Amino acid sequence: MELLLNELSLHNQYSSSENFRVTGLREIIQFFQLQKTSCITILKKSDIYSREVYNGITMLSAMTTENLSKSDEIRKLKSDLSKVINDPFWDFSKKCDGAAKYTHNTVNVNDSALAECYERKIFLISFIPSNYSSEIINVEKDKHSQKISNYTNNRALVQKLYEQNLVSFEVFCKNYYNGSKLDFSKINVKNSFDQILDKKDEIQFINSFNMFSSTNWSDILKQSGKGKNIAGFDYKKFHDQDHFAQYSTSSPIYKFRVTQKFRVFGYRIKDSFILLEFDLTHQLSD
Repeated sequence: MELLLNELSLHNQYSSSENFRVTGLREIIQFFQLQKTSCITILKKSDIYSREVYNGITMLSAMTTENLSKSDEIRKLKSDLSKVINDPFWDFSKKCDGAAKYTHNTVNVNDSALAECYERKIFLISFIPSNYSSEIINVEKDKHSQKISNYTNNRALVQKLYEQNLVSFEVFCKNYYNGSKLDFSKINVKNSFDQILDKKDEIQFINSFNMFSSTNWSDILKQSGKGKNIAGFDYKKFHDQDHFAQYSTSSPIYKFRVTQKFRVFGYRIKDSFILLEFDLTHQLSD
């Protein structure tokens, strides 16, 4: 699936390079990380690097400032960062009509990502905050209008792709919960995602993951017990630590309940729960 990065959503709106990094660039980079799964391709306009982001400073200058370039986060994501301003570019084979007039809220948007999305009938990605934060962007061409889906949040796009069966449950989880309490970076795919064969089971895991990621640790720790006293996530230390010895973790293995039968195993590091395996058979029950 192709999407266009909206260069018009950069209009000198940030207060500093740090503000640009934290509130704008960080979210956009999440989209480029999703692109690594090959489920989407993000196209840009070739001059997007010259768009102003704060105090008249261009995007390229902002991305190479000392404060921004020294960020640990930016250094780790250097490859993704380069993709924000590098090929592929949509205007090397553009579809929008130079002789036509394209408008959004009466503003001329000729030769922009909005006009190109109109012709290609594809989705748009925009920086936030900006003048283009609406989920739907209406573009008119010679009095004919078209509603363009606009994404400013990577999670919303991943959700849409999953609902349309365009990404796997594994891709969905690794992207949707990125930055949340749930960390899928160490997950054993064979012993987890590959065991789920029914969409209904995926939904049950999603419901549990959503609740777990939005519940504070003090409340999670209160949800345990035995027999009839089991409550909520039933979060507790697993009785057979040797079973997970292959992972060589420095922290003990815990588990939490997804359904009466399904369990998730992993370990906690500070505020994150590092997932290792799923149990869909209840064979690892205490």
